Amino acid sequence: MDGYAKVAKLMATHGEYAILRRFKALNIQNLLYLQAEITHLETELAELAHRDSRHLDREYHSKDWFSLSRCTSDEDREQWEKFEGLREKLDAFNTALIKQHHLSQLSKPRKYDLDFLRDWFERPGMGSFPLLGLDRKSWESQYENDLVGLVVRTAPDAFSAWFAERLVPALHHLIGESFQKPIPSETVGAGIYNYSEHKLAVALRVIATVVASLLPLCSVIALYMVQSNDLRLGLVVLFSACFSLALATMTNARTIEIFAATAAFAAVNVVFLTNTTGCTPMDTQ
Repeated sequence: MDGYAKVAKLMATHGEYAILRRFKALNIQNLLYLQAEITHLETELAELAHRDSRHLDREYHSKDWFSLSRCTSDEDREQWEKFEGLREKLDAFNTALIKQHHLSQLSKPRKYDLDFLRDWFERPGMGSFPLLGLDRKSWESQYENDLVGLVVRTAPDAFSAWFAERLVPALHHLIGESFQKPIPSETVGAGIYNYSEHKLAVALRVIATVVASLLPLCSVIALYMVQSNDLRLGLVVLFSACFSLALATMTNARTIEIFAATAAFAAVNVVFLTNTTGCTPMDTQ
């Protein structure tokens, strides 16, 4: 398998690499041309309607569609034929406009997937430069803002993106290659490894659950072990910041939810601090 068939096989097998150009400028240029044609036809139709309104045999054309559409002479049919031509352009314009609207809603590909696709095109054991025409440059940086992904993988939060795009590849190079088998080379190329998204999602949930459990416990233990009130207050600030950072990066919580949860977390720590032996200003005197 080679050429376009090889690229199509990759994109069909792994939808996240189905990255194509939307040709935004050309599509809008097409809309502008259609708009210009319709504008001219609209003006010509208005002139014909005005002309016919002053003609004795055609003065009712603006009020009677049947007489307008059933004219026999060439001059009598001119207004209706002009409208029929305008109708075709309107249909083409409306179709193109709706398609362009849908195209504009398509998301840009994830940079990680685009970078992989570019590497795949160039690596000898993978794509090995499957395309030789001008379209081989379609994925270069100059067209990056014009690219769309048919199946865009979106990470639910910043930590998930970092985990999948940074940590997993790093761990793969360290230990993954020793136990993970590459996918068959006849599909997309040699030397490509695939990790189950379901397993990665489970790992992320476990990590998030552990962090959610340990943060409150660590803050309580630290406040219990430290005797200095000044240091305890500093720890409350530090753990509150860590808690809010964890919420912001490991969940898709809204800002107001992060504020509320952090305030509750800090309040619990303050209550524990004030009720622990030796933590009030009077006890330290």
